[in-house]
Formats: sequence, C-alpha cells, structure tokens
Amino acid sequence: MDILTLFVVVPVLTVLAMVLFTKDLKQARLVTLIGMLVQLGMSVNLIVRYMSAREAGNHALMLFEKNIPWFPEFNAHYHIGVDGVSVLMILLTTLIVIAGTFVSWKIDYLPKEFFISLVVLATGVYGFFISLDLFTMFVFYEIAVIPMYLLIGIWGSGPREYAAMKLTLMLMGASALLLVALLGIYFTSSAGGATPTFDVMELAQRHMDIQWQKIFFPLAFIGFGTIGALFPFHTWSPDGHASAPTAVSMLHAGVLMKLGGYGIFRFAMYLMPEGALFWQDFFLILAVTGVTYGALSAIQQTDLKYINAYSSVSHLGLVLFALLMINKTA
Repeated sequence: MDILTLFVVVPVLTVLAMVLFTKDLKQARLVTLIGMLVQLGMSVNLIVRYMSAREAGNHALMLFEKNIPWFPEFNAHYHIGVDGVSVLMILLTTLIVIAGTFVSWKIDYLPKEFFISLVVLATGVYGFFISLDLFTMFVFYEIAVIPMYLLIGIWGSGPREYAAMKLTLMLMGASALLLVALLGIYFTSSAGGATPTFDVMELAQRHMDIQWQKIFFPLAFIGFGTIGALFPFHTWSPDGHASAPTAVSMLHAGVLMKLGGYGIFRFAMYLMPEGALFWQDFFLILAVTGVTYGALSAIQQTDLKYINAYSSVSHLGLVLFALLMINKTA
C-alpha cells in the first residue's frame, strides 16, 4: 500500500480499534496517541522521501501519485499526490493532533467518543491535503467538517449548542456553493466532446472557458474562504473557537482554517486563473478588511480563545491576500 493512502488508512484503523476494543479513557487516549505517532513517523518519512526525490532530479508537479477509478460512471477517481506544500501541511496536522491528544488527556465525559471524533476529523484533513480529484477532495472536506459539530456541541463550553449550530450552518452553506462550483467545473470540462472529469491535473490542461471561470471562481473562493474565515463569512469562527474544547480549538485554528487557503490555492486558482484575475480586486478588498478587522477585534478581547479566533481571522486574511496577489513573491 502506498504511503499516501496509509495517511487515511491508519486513522481509520485507529477509529476501528477504539470502537471495537477500548472501554475507558486510558485505552482510548492510548490508541489515539499510538495512531498519531505512527502518522508522525510516516510524515517525517514522507518529507525525507520527497526531498530525496527532488534532489535526485524528479521535477514532476506531484509526487507519489496514485490514480484509481472510484466511481467510473462519473469519471471520479481516487487520485492522490503531494507537493512541497501538502507534505508540510500533513506534518503540521499530525503535530497538532498529537498536541491535542495530550491536551485532552484527562477528558472525563464520553472520552472514547471524543477521541473517535477527533481522529475522524484528522482523517478528513489528511485526505483533503492529498486529493487531486475534486470529488475525492469534497468527500474528505465534508468528513473533516462534520465532526466539528459534535466536538463543539457535546464537549464544548458556554453557548456550545449555538456555536456548533452556527458553525455547521455556515460551513454547510459554503459547502453548497463549493459543490455548485465543482459540478459546474465538471460539466463544463466536457466542452469539445471531451469526457467530463473531476481530475485536477487533467482539468488544468483543458483550460476552462474564461466566461465559466468568472462564474465559478467566486463560488469556489467563497466556499473555501468561509472555512478560511474570509470576511464577512468569518462570524462562525470566534464563537466556534470560544466554545470549543482546547484540543478542538487548536485543530480549528492550526489546521481546519488552513483548508480554506489550501483549497483556494490548489483548486480554485489553479483551475481558474483568469477568473482569479477578474475577481482579484473584489476579494483583495475583503481580505484586507479581514486582516484589519481581525487584528482590531483581537486587541479588544479579554478571553484568550477569542483573541486566538480574531487573530486567526487576521492571519488567514494575510494568506488570502498573498494568494490573490498571484505572484511568486507573495
């Protein structure tokens, strides 16, 4: 089995082990920690192998690719691969999940279910970072988002039900926009009699018509941007941060919000560069507003989680700003 698939398989096996064999907090946290330490070893190994391949002269855009038909009737494939950005994001995810496991070491309410939800979230994140197929990416994206409702709604504090519901409704709304964009990209890829495809690498070579790019780019940007705390679609983030357990807040700021920036970089801008140029000024205004608003709001807070939440809005605004500059320096 290839190493990238193992990044999804190991968390799944970890969840199954907890479901079938663990009975208390001690066993659940131990199984989670073992699974994540295995992920850490694989993450380091992946970076070493990636750097070795580059030094050996392998200049392919993506390394360790695997492409298997998943739903042939829709031409959807389990197509995975990594570049320098995704291997670092995989390592970051692993480190934060391990830290979150230690932070939650003494959780006493439904510990087994908590760690299962935590690992399921991580599974979705790993799958998202290695996906090179829009359908596969969307599936893993939803796997990562759904456990957030449970983690905040059950193990959170304060107005946790409100925060969990607000987060879920806003991210599901963003997912709907994203789904419309992905389906639009899929169906327009059949121009000229070609077979419709979800494959990112193949779609990039087909060069979508500029008029379609102008329509679908803002849908994809807002869809990804919402989870990346794009102003003014960021309002779920402060409440979610404040009500979430500490480990979930760490994943929220450290990994989950990065899915937005990564998705915009890997999918929206890569497949629709002319659409990005057309909408550049509009989204730059939103990004700059988010940077300023997030920073000023963070200064006014007294709760550490709210400070973290608003500073994350500001930081992600910088990421989106840099992406929208569309140059190597940024």
